[in-house]
Amino acid sequence: MRKTGRRRSAWLLLAALTCLAVFLAGCGKKEKALSEIKFEDGELFRLDGAVCTRPEAMVFVLSQKNRYEAGCGAGIWDMKVGDETFETYMKGKLLDFLVKMKCMVSMAEQYEVEIGDEDSRRISQAAAVYLEGLPDPIKKETGIDKKTAETVFREYYTASLLMEKLTADVSAEISEDEARVITVQQICLGTAGLSGEEKEQKRLKAQELLGKVQAGEDFAALAKENSESEVFEQELVRGKADQAFEDAAFALSVEEVSPVVETADGFYLIRCVNNYDAVKTAENKEALAKKHKADRFYEYYDTFVEQVTAVCNESAWEDIGYRDGGEASKTDFYTIYGQYFPS
Repeated sequence: MRKTGRRRSAWLLLAALTCLAVFLAGCGKKEKALSEIKFEDGELFRLDGAVCTRPEAMVFVLSQKNRYEAGCGAGIWDMKVGDETFETYMKGKLLDFLVKMKCMVSMAEQYEVEIGDEDSRRISQAAAVYLEGLPDPIKKETGIDKKTAETVFREYYTASLLMEKLTADVSAEISEDEARVITVQQICLGTAGLSGEEKEQKRLKAQELLGKVQAGEDFAALAKENSESEVFEQELVRGKADQAFEDAAFALSVEEVSPVVETADGFYLIRCVNNYDAVKTAENKEALAKKHKADRFYEYYDTFVEQVTAVCNESAWEDIGYRDGGEASKTDFYTIYGQYFPS
Protein backbone atom coordinates (compact mmCIF):
# COMPACT_ATOMS: atom_id res chain seq x y z
CA MET A 1 0.00 0.00 0.00
CA ARG A 2 1.33 3.42 -0.92
CA LYS A 3 1.79 5.64 2.12
CA THR A 4 0.98 9.32 1.99
CA GLY A 5 1.91 12.13 4.35
CA ARG A 6 -1.67 12.30 5.54
CA ARG A 7 -1.73 8.61 6.38
CA ARG A 8 1.60 8.69 8.15
CA SER A 9 0.31 11.53 10.31
CA ALA A 10 -2.40 9.22 11.64
CA TRP A 11 0.17 7.02 13.30
CA LEU A 12 1.91 10.04 14.78
CA LEU A 13 -1.34 11.16 16.37
CA LEU A 14 -1.43 8.10 18.61
CA ALA A 15 1.75 9.36 20.27
CA ALA A 16 0.22 12.81 20.59
CA LEU A 17 -2.38 11.65 23.11
CA THR A 18 -1.59 12.57 26.70
CA CYS A 19 0.93 10.49 28.61
CA LEU A 20 -1.53 8.41 30.60
CA ALA A 21 -3.45 7.27 27.51
CA VAL A 22 -0.24 6.17 25.81
CA PHE A 23 1.02 4.54 28.99
CA LEU A 24 -2.14 2.52 29.49
CA ALA A 25 -2.82 1.59 25.88
CA GLY A 26 0.76 0.72 25.09
CA CYS A 27 1.16 -2.21 27.46
CA GLY A 28 -0.06 -5.65 26.53
CA LYS A 29 -1.10 -7.08 29.88
CA LYS A 30 -4.18 -9.31 29.84
CA GLU A 31 -7.19 -9.17 32.13
CA LYS A 32 -9.15 -12.24 33.17
CA ALA A 33 -11.40 -13.84 30.61
CA LEU A 34 -14.67 -12.02 29.91
CA SER A 35 -17.89 -13.95 30.54
CA GLU A 36 -21.66 -13.75 30.19
CA ILE A 37 -23.65 -11.55 32.57
CA LYS A 38 -26.86 -9.52 32.50
CA PHE A 39 -26.10 -5.85 31.95
CA GLU A 40 -28.06 -2.66 32.40
CA ASP A 41 -28.67 -0.44 29.37
CA GLY A 42 -25.56 1.45 28.37
CA GLU A 43 -23.12 -0.73 30.34
CA LEU A 44 -20.10 -1.83 28.34
CA PHE A 45 -18.32 -3.85 30.99
CA ARG A 46 -18.10 -4.41 34.71
CA LEU A 47 -14.92 -4.74 36.68
CA ASP A 48 -15.93 -6.11 40.05
CA GLY A 49 -17.91 -3.19 41.51
CA ALA A 50 -16.94 -0.69 38.80
CA VAL A 51 -18.95 -0.09 35.64
CA CYS A 52 -17.92 1.49 32.33
CA THR A 53 -20.75 3.01 30.33
CA ARG A 54 -21.13 3.78 26.65
CA PRO A 55 -21.15 7.58 27.25
CA GLU A 56 -17.83 7.31 29.14
CA ALA A 57 -16.24 5.39 26.28
CA MET A 58 -17.61 7.90 23.77
CA VAL A 59 -15.68 10.74 25.44
CA PHE A 60 -12.48 9.04 24.28
CA VAL A 61 -13.93 7.89 20.96
CA LEU A 62 -14.91 11.46 20.03
CA SER A 63 -11.54 12.95 20.92
CA GLN A 64 -9.62 10.25 19.05
CA LYS A 65 -12.03 10.64 16.13
CA ASN A 66 -11.30 14.38 16.07
CA ARG A 67 -7.57 13.91 15.95
CA TYR A 68 -7.38 11.13 13.40
CA GLU A 69 -9.94 12.60 11.02
CA ALA A 70 -8.30 16.04 11.22
CA GLY A 71 -5.07 14.53 9.95
CA CYS A 72 -6.32 11.83 7.62
CA GLY A 73 -9.98 12.33 6.83
CA ALA A 74 -12.99 10.17 7.65
CA GLY A 75 -11.67 7.30 5.50
CA ILE A 76 -8.99 6.51 8.10
CA TRP A 77 -11.26 3.96 9.80
CA ASP A 78 -11.37 1.70 6.73
CA MET A 79 -7.59 1.50 6.42
CA LYS A 80 -6.11 -1.94 7.06
CA VAL A 81 -3.90 -2.75 10.05
CA GLY A 82 -2.86 -6.29 9.29
CA ASP A 83 -6.05 -8.27 8.76
CA GLU A 84 -8.38 -5.79 10.47
CA THR A 85 -9.59 -2.26 9.86
CA PHE A 86 -8.08 0.65 11.72
CA GLU A 87 -11.42 1.12 13.48
CA THR A 88 -11.36 -2.45 14.82
CA TYR A 89 -7.73 -2.03 15.84
CA MET A 90 -8.52 1.18 17.74
CA LYS A 91 -11.55 -0.37 19.44
CA GLY A 92 -9.32 -3.10 20.81
CA LYS A 93 -6.87 -0.52 22.12
CA LEU A 94 -9.72 1.49 23.60
CA LEU A 95 -11.18 -1.48 25.48
CA ASP A 96 -7.75 -2.36 26.85
CA PHE A 97 -7.28 1.25 27.96
CA LEU A 98 -10.70 1.57 29.61
CA VAL A 99 -10.31 -1.67 31.57
CA LYS A 100 -6.88 -0.58 32.79
CA MET A 101 -8.16 2.83 33.82
CA LYS A 102 -11.02 1.29 35.82
CA CYS A 103 -8.54 -1.10 37.44
CA MET A 104 -6.33 1.82 38.38
CA VAL A 105 -9.25 3.67 39.96
CA SER A 106 -9.94 0.60 42.10
CA MET A 107 -6.24 0.34 42.95
CA ALA A 108 -6.23 4.00 43.99
CA GLU A 109 -8.54 3.17 46.89
CA GLN A 110 -6.18 0.44 48.08
CA TYR A 111 -3.18 2.78 47.93
CA GLU A 112 -5.09 5.66 49.54
CA VAL A 113 -4.88 8.05 46.61
CA GLU A 114 -7.14 10.97 47.37
CA ILE A 115 -8.32 13.98 45.36
CA GLY A 116 -8.38 17.25 47.28
CA ASP A 117 -10.95 20.01 47.15
CA GLU A 118 -8.94 22.16 44.74
CA ASP A 119 -8.48 19.26 42.32
CA SER A 120 -12.18 18.43 42.58
CA ARG A 121 -12.97 22.02 41.65
CA ARG A 122 -10.70 21.80 38.61
CA ILE A 123 -12.32 18.52 37.59
CA SER A 124 -15.75 20.15 37.68
CA GLN A 125 -14.49 23.13 35.68
CA ALA A 126 -12.81 20.93 33.07
CA ALA A 127 -15.95 18.83 32.70
CA ALA A 128 -18.10 21.95 32.29
CA VAL A 129 -15.80 23.36 29.58
CA TYR A 130 -15.78 20.01 27.80
CA LEU A 131 -19.55 19.71 27.90
CA GLU A 132 -20.07 23.31 26.78
CA GLY A 133 -18.07 22.64 23.62
CA LEU A 134 -20.03 19.50 22.74
CA PRO A 135 -22.88 20.15 20.27
CA ASP A 136 -26.34 19.16 21.48
CA PRO A 137 -26.88 16.56 18.71
CA ILE A 138 -23.69 14.78 19.76
CA LYS A 139 -24.69 14.91 23.43
CA LYS A 140 -28.01 13.34 22.52
CA GLU A 141 -26.49 10.64 20.30
CA THR A 142 -23.69 9.68 22.70
CA GLY A 143 -25.48 10.22 26.02
CA ILE A 144 -22.60 12.30 27.38
CA ASP A 145 -23.85 14.52 30.21
CA LYS A 146 -22.40 16.41 33.19
CA LYS A 147 -22.12 13.28 35.32
CA THR A 148 -20.34 11.40 32.53
CA ALA A 149 -17.84 14.19 31.89
CA GLU A 150 -17.02 14.62 35.58
CA THR A 151 -16.62 10.85 36.02
CA VAL A 152 -14.19 10.59 33.11
CA PHE A 153 -12.06 13.56 34.17
CA ARG A 154 -12.00 12.34 37.79
CA GLU A 155 -11.05 8.77 36.93
CA TYR A 156 -8.41 9.82 34.41
CA TYR A 157 -6.85 12.13 37.00
CA THR A 158 -7.10 9.47 39.72
CA ALA A 159 -5.26 6.99 37.50
CA SER A 160 -2.56 9.62 36.89
CA LEU A 161 -2.15 10.25 40.62
CA LEU A 162 -1.86 6.52 41.26
CA MET A 163 0.82 6.12 38.64
CA GLU A 164 2.76 9.07 40.07
CA LYS A 165 2.55 7.69 43.60
CA LEU A 166 3.70 4.19 42.71
CA THR A 167 6.57 5.36 40.49
CA ALA A 168 7.65 8.56 42.24
CA ASP A 169 11.21 7.45 42.94
CA VAL A 170 11.97 5.89 39.55
CA SER A 171 13.51 8.90 37.78
CA ALA A 172 16.01 9.43 40.59
CA GLU A 173 17.27 5.89 40.09
CA ILE A 174 18.46 6.58 36.53
CA SER A 175 22.02 7.90 36.48
CA GLU A 176 23.51 10.20 33.88
CA ASP A 177 25.87 7.41 32.85
CA GLU A 178 23.03 4.93 32.35
CA ALA A 179 21.22 7.42 30.10
CA ARG A 180 24.36 8.77 28.39
CA VAL A 181 24.21 9.12 24.60
CA ILE A 182 27.49 9.10 22.69
CA THR A 183 28.56 9.34 19.07
CA VAL A 184 31.15 6.97 17.66
CA GLN A 185 32.72 6.04 14.34
CA GLN A 186 33.73 2.51 13.45
CA ILE A 187 35.79 0.32 11.19
CA CYS A 188 34.25 -3.14 10.87
CA LEU A 189 35.83 -6.32 9.55
CA GLY A 190 33.11 -8.98 9.45
CA THR A 191 33.70 -12.61 10.42
CA ALA A 192 30.29 -14.23 9.91
CA GLY A 193 30.67 -17.67 8.36
CA LEU A 194 34.48 -17.59 8.31
CA SER A 195 36.80 -20.37 9.42
CA GLY A 196 39.10 -19.97 12.41
CA GLU A 197 42.05 -19.23 10.15
CA GLU A 198 40.10 -16.65 8.15
CA LYS A 199 38.99 -14.95 11.37
CA GLU A 200 42.59 -14.76 12.50
CA GLN A 201 43.48 -12.99 9.24
CA LYS A 202 40.73 -10.44 9.92
CA ARG A 203 42.03 -9.91 13.45
CA LEU A 204 45.55 -9.29 12.15
CA LYS A 205 44.22 -6.82 9.58
CA ALA A 206 42.26 -4.99 12.30
CA GLN A 207 45.44 -4.82 14.40
CA GLU A 208 47.32 -3.45 11.39
CA LEU A 209 44.67 -0.75 10.87
CA LEU A 210 44.90 0.18 14.53
CA GLY A 211 48.63 0.66 14.12
CA LYS A 212 48.00 3.00 11.19
CA VAL A 213 45.53 5.03 13.22
CA GLN A 214 47.99 5.27 16.10
CA ALA A 215 50.64 6.41 13.62
CA GLY A 216 48.42 9.34 12.65
CA GLU A 217 46.54 8.13 9.57
CA ASP A 218 43.00 9.46 9.11
CA PHE A 219 40.39 7.20 10.70
CA ALA A 220 37.64 8.15 8.22
CA ALA A 221 39.87 7.48 5.22
CA LEU A 222 40.86 4.07 6.58
CA ALA A 223 37.20 3.26 7.22
CA LYS A 224 36.25 4.23 3.67
CA GLU A 225 38.91 1.91 2.24
CA ASN A 226 38.59 -1.02 4.63
CA SER A 227 35.35 -1.12 6.62
CA GLU A 228 32.87 -3.81 5.64
CA SER A 229 29.84 -2.11 7.19
CA GLU A 230 27.65 0.59 5.66
CA VAL A 231 27.49 2.20 9.10
CA PHE A 232 30.39 4.55 9.80
CA GLU A 233 29.08 6.99 12.42
CA GLN A 234 26.28 6.33 14.87
CA GLU A 235 24.71 7.51 18.10
CA LEU A 236 24.86 4.88 20.80
CA VAL A 237 22.88 4.27 24.00
CA ARG A 238 23.38 1.48 26.47
CA GLY A 239 21.69 -1.81 25.76
CA LYS A 240 21.49 -1.42 21.97
CA ALA A 241 24.81 -2.92 20.81
CA ASP A 242 26.91 -6.03 21.41
CA GLN A 243 28.16 -5.89 25.01
CA ALA A 244 31.85 -5.92 24.03
CA PHE A 245 31.28 -3.10 21.51
CA GLU A 246 29.25 -1.10 24.05
CA ASP A 247 31.78 -1.53 26.85
CA ALA A 248 34.63 -0.37 24.62
CA ALA A 249 32.70 2.55 23.16
CA PHE A 250 31.49 3.97 26.48
CA ALA A 251 34.99 3.76 27.96
CA LEU A 252 36.44 6.13 25.34
CA SER A 253 37.24 9.80 25.69
CA VAL A 254 36.62 12.21 22.80
CA GLU A 255 38.88 11.41 19.78
CA GLU A 256 40.23 8.30 21.51
CA VAL A 257 40.32 5.05 19.51
CA SER A 258 39.66 1.67 21.07
CA PRO A 259 41.86 -1.42 20.85
CA VAL A 260 40.58 -4.10 18.46
CA VAL A 261 37.17 -5.19 19.75
CA GLU A 262 35.89 -8.69 18.95
CA THR A 263 32.13 -9.30 18.77
CA ALA A 264 30.03 -12.19 17.49
CA ASP A 265 29.99 -10.73 13.98
CA GLY A 266 33.43 -9.25 13.54
CA PHE A 267 36.34 -7.11 14.66
CA TYR A 268 35.92 -3.39 15.28
CA LEU A 269 37.94 -0.26 15.80
CA ILE A 270 35.86 2.42 17.51
CA ARG A 271 36.61 6.15 17.58
CA CYS A 272 34.74 8.43 19.97
CA VAL A 273 33.37 11.64 18.43
CA ASN A 274 31.28 12.78 21.40
CA ASN A 275 31.23 10.96 24.74
CA TYR A 276 28.31 12.95 26.17
CA ASP A 277 25.50 14.54 24.18
CA ALA A 278 23.70 16.53 26.89
CA VAL A 279 20.47 17.11 24.97
CA LYS A 280 20.13 13.54 23.72
CA THR A 281 21.08 12.19 27.15
CA ALA A 282 18.28 14.18 28.78
CA GLU A 283 15.83 12.85 26.19
CA ASN A 284 17.04 9.29 26.72
CA LYS A 285 16.79 9.69 30.48
CA GLU A 286 13.16 10.71 30.08
CA ALA A 287 12.48 7.73 27.80
CA LEU A 288 14.19 5.36 30.25
CA ALA A 289 12.18 6.85 33.10
CA LYS A 290 8.94 6.12 31.25
CA LYS A 291 10.01 2.54 30.61
CA HIS A 292 11.16 2.03 34.19
CA LYS A 293 7.93 3.57 35.47
CA ALA A 294 5.90 1.21 33.32
CA ASP A 295 7.90 -1.76 34.62
CA ARG A 296 7.53 -0.59 38.21
CA PHE A 297 3.84 0.14 37.85
CA TYR A 298 3.07 -3.30 36.43
CA GLU A 299 4.73 -4.94 39.39
CA TYR A 300 1.81 -3.53 41.38
CA TYR A 301 -0.80 -3.80 38.63
CA ASP A 302 -0.19 -7.46 37.80
CA THR A 303 -0.64 -8.45 41.43
CA PHE A 304 -3.84 -6.44 41.74
CA VAL A 305 -5.45 -7.58 38.51
CA GLU A 306 -5.09 -11.25 39.41
CA GLN A 307 -7.89 -10.70 41.91
CA VAL A 308 -10.15 -8.76 39.53
CA THR A 309 -12.83 -10.11 37.21
CA ALA A 310 -13.80 -8.09 34.13
CA VAL A 311 -16.97 -9.01 32.24
CA CYS A 312 -17.88 -7.42 28.92
CA ASN A 313 -21.24 -6.65 27.34
CA GLU A 314 -20.14 -7.83 23.92
CA SER A 315 -23.27 -6.75 22.05
CA ALA A 316 -23.07 -3.22 23.49
CA TRP A 317 -19.37 -3.05 22.71
CA GLU A 318 -20.02 -4.03 19.11
CA ASP A 319 -22.22 -0.93 18.79
CA ILE A 320 -19.31 1.37 19.67
CA GLY A 321 -17.77 2.90 16.57
CA TYR A 322 -15.46 5.70 15.49
CA ARG A 323 -18.03 6.70 12.88
CA ASP A 324 -20.45 7.51 15.72
CA GLY A 325 -21.09 11.07 16.83
CA GLY A 326 -21.63 12.67 13.46
CA GLU A 327 -19.21 15.41 12.46
CA ALA A 328 -16.19 15.84 14.68
CA SER A 329 -16.77 18.35 17.47
CA LYS A 330 -14.41 21.17 18.42
CA THR A 331 -14.07 20.04 22.03
CA ASP A 332 -11.29 17.61 22.91
CA PHE A 333 -10.92 15.71 26.17
CA TYR A 334 -7.13 15.46 26.06
CA THR A 335 -6.63 19.16 25.31
CA ILE A 336 -8.94 20.30 28.10
CA TYR A 337 -7.44 17.83 30.55
CA GLY A 338 -3.97 19.17 29.76
CA GLN A 339 -5.14 22.74 30.37
CA TYR A 340 -6.44 21.95 33.86
CA PHE A 341 -3.85 19.34 34.81
CA PRO A 342 -0.71 20.37 32.88
CA SER A 343 1.66 18.18 34.88
